[in-house]
Amino acid sequence: MTGILDISQYTPRGLMQLSQISSLLGTSGGKGSRSVANFDEDTTTMAVEAIRLLDSEVVIGASSLWMATTSPAYMLKSNATAVHAATQMRSEVPSFDVGVSLRAAFGSLRAAHDSRGIAVLSDTWSGLPGGDDERLGADAAGAIVFGSDENSIAIIKHWKSSSVEVLERWKLPTEIDSQSWDDRFGAEALGAILTSILESENISDKSIIAFSSANPRSTLLAAGPVGGARVIPNMEHGFSGVADTVLKLTTALEIAQPGDNILLVLISDGIELVMMEVTERITNWQKLNEKRNTQRLAKREVQYADFLSWRGRLSKQVPRRPEPQAPASPPSFRNSDWKFGLVAAKCHDCGAVHAPPEHRCRGCGQVGNFEPLSLSRLRGTVVTFTIDKLAYTPAPPLVLVVVDFGNGARASFEVTDSDSSEISIGLKVELVFRRINTAAGVHNYFWKVRPIPNL
Repeated sequence: MTGILDISQYTPRGLMQLSQISSLLGTSGGKGSRSVANFDEDTTTMAVEAIRLLDSEVVIGASSLWMATTSPAYMLKSNATAVHAATQMRSEVPSFDVGVSLRAAFGSLRAAHDSRGIAVLSDTWSGLPGGDDERLGADAAGAIVFGSDENSIAIIKHWKSSSVEVLERWKLPTEIDSQSWDDRFGAEALGAILTSILESENISDKSIIAFSSANPRSTLLAAGPVGGARVIPNMEHGFSGVADTVLKLTTALEIAQPGDNILLVLISDGIELVMMEVTERITNWQKLNEKRNTQRLAKREVQYADFLSWRGRLSKQVPRRPEPQAPASPPSFRNSDWKFGLVAAKCHDCGAVHAPPEHRCRGCGQVGNFEPLSLSRLRGTVVTFTIDKLAYTPAPPLVLVVVDFGNGARASFEVTDSDSSEISIGLKVELVFRRINTAAGVHNYFWKVRPIPNL
C-alpha cells in the first residue's frame, strides 16, 4: 500500500490585520489577520519553498511532481518545470501542472499517490477590495510526498468521489475575480451528498475530519454524521485555495496519535474524500515538524495599501531607474543550473569556488575542470551591503548584500522579507527562491536572502 512519507506547509511571513480594511475603505474588515505573499512571491516560488521544507532524502526518491494551483504564474508554459529545476529534482522525473479549479487539489494528490511522487499545492486567494474573498482568503503552499507504506506516517486506505455539476463558484478565464452564488444554496446543494458519504464511513472518537471548502457554510450541514470525531477548524490566517487541503491535513497530523483515522474532505463541485490511518512513525514526524514551525512563527506586518499594490489593485509610483528588462531565453537556458538551482562550480585542482560558475578557474587558471556545488540550502553571513533608493523595486529601497557561505563561495543577492534597518555586516541569512521582476510578460526568477529569525 501507499502512504504519506512527509508533508509540509509554507506560509509567507507577511501578515495583514483585517482591521486595516475598515480603516481604509470604511467597510467591515472583520477581526484577525490573513497571510499575504510578498511582492516577489507567487504560486511558483511558494511551491518551491514548500518542497524545500520536506525531508530532502524523500524528495530525491520521488518519482513524479504534480503542481496544483488556481492562480498560475504562467499559462501555456509549465510552472511545474520551474519548481522542478529550483528543487533540483532528477531530470528523468516528470513534472505536470494541475489547475483551473479547487478540485485540482485532489487531482494532484491522487496522481502523486498513484505514482508515488510529490504533490505541491500553492495558491494566492483574494478578491475585490473589502469583499469576503479578500477578507477570508490567504496565501500559502503545501507539499506531500507519497511512498511505501512501511515508511509512512499515514497509510492511504481508500478514496471516495462524487462529481456534481453545480454553479456555486466560478471565474471566467479573462477575469481576475471569482463570483459565487448564495452561500446557502451551495451548502444545501452539496450537503446531502456530503452527509451520505460521511455516514458510509466508520467515524468514531478515533477519527479526525478536515474539511476544505471556499464556502464557510458547507461544513455546517455535516454536523450530524461526524459523531464524536475531532473536526479541524478553519485555518487561523484564512482560506488558501487548493493549498487549504494540505494545511488542514498537516494540522490533523500534528494532533494525531498512532491508530487514528484521518478523513480529508474537499467540498467543491461535488465531494472528494480520502481516508488514512496514522502509523507509529507519526511521533517522529511531529518532532521534526516542530522545528519547521519556526518558519511559520516569523511574521512581518503588511500594510493594506501595499497588499492592494502587490495585487494590482492600486497603482503607485515606484523607483524606475532603470526599468526592469525581461530575461533572454538562451542565456537563461544555458545557465539554468545556477539561475534555478543555485549550483556553483568548485575547481577540482585548487578548490576555488565560483558563484556563478565560470569557464576558467580564477585560482589556478584551469579550464572546465569543475564539480557542481549547490548553495541553495546553505546559510551565510553578510560581509557588505548597499541600500539603493533609486533602483526599481515595488517595495523600496532595494537592498543588495554580499554573502559569504563559509566554503569559499561568495555571491551578491537582493534582500527580501526584511526592513532595510535590519541589515548589518555579520547578519546571518538564508536563501529563498523569489521573482526578481516581471517584464514583457516574462517572470525573472532567482534567489534572494532574508534574515534568519531570532526566535
